[in-house]
Amino acid sequence: MAEEGAGRELVSLIIPARNEVESIGRLEQELAAVTGSLPYDFEFIVIDNASTDGTGERVKELCKRDPRWRYARFSRDFTVEMSLTAGYRLAQGDAIIVLYSDLQDPPDVIPRMLEKWKEGHDVVYGVRTVRPGDPAWRNLAVRVAYKLIALMSDVPIPENAGDFRLITRQVRDALNACGETNRYLRGMIAWLGFRQVGIPYERRPREAGVSKAPFWETLVFTLKAMTSFSMRPLRFFTLFGFLMLFLSGLAILVYGVLWFLGSAPPGITTLITLAFAGIGLNSLGIGILGEYIGRTYAEVKRRPLYIIQESVNLPAARRDTGGQDPG
Repeated sequence: MAEEGAGRELVSLIIPARNEVESIGRLEQELAAVTGSLPYDFEFIVIDNASTDGTGERVKELCKRDPRWRYARFSRDFTVEMSLTAGYRLAQGDAIIVLYSDLQDPPDVIPRMLEKWKEGHDVVYGVRTVRPGDPAWRNLAVRVAYKLIALMSDVPIPENAGDFRLITRQVRDALNACGETNRYLRGMIAWLGFRQVGIPYERRPREAGVSKAPFWETLVFTLKAMTSFSMRPLRFFTLFGFLMLFLSGLAILVYGVLWFLGSAPPGITTLITLAFAGIGLNSLGIGILGEYIGRTYAEVKRRPLYIIQESVNLPAARRDTGGQDPG
């Protein structure tokens, strides 16, 4: 292990992991190759989201060999958003980078991110140009999800940009000041502002393990992102309600004129169709409203965002409890 240089800037790498035991060895090798020649000190913080394989043991062995590696394990699966939240809170770097342990986001993009940071940018996010290895339905689903999230957002959110990004300590401090329970971090970072720039890169196919984001979880994530970060779904329903009232009034006027002229159609099929459409739209509207009410309920409870069960190479002062107060 190289000695840390006196006075050099510190770069923190946050590495969320869940059941990625087969990737840890390659992760260590690739990060060593990429960071070894860079003029910065590094710390590598692995957030284990309650893995059930040997991921934790492998990382703890790595922590014994190299004190720059740090490990924190959740008491259960608190979702990847909370893994990122914990990592951002625990990181001490002047620049903080998220890199998933499956290595589909290539570490060799990190030097480019650091260059943009030194040029004066506060947020440098990776823009995926290619998604090799994923089935066609998943690529389509992800593209549609990004489009919907961008459409519903109150602030511009870059499309095809995931969590692979660099933020400065100042951005991290501003992010930590946001205490909500329902977190969509990509949107939250976009909302913060600062100088942001994207860099394109080609994503790798997965070489080990399995994807932790099947279709159903992608759908739930999209719904959560839209309802956690924007009021537009409710506003769209309000506008649609006004539109339906206008069309209903227009239909009543037309049917009244036709009845007066004696040529009104029977209308039973139309009535049944409109009834089913109304029931469906009401159910959808109530469902969206329920999502917002449910999220309000979660915020009011003020439970810890996550619970760290154990940690390695993290000083006591840095063992964040996951409480709502980031301080």
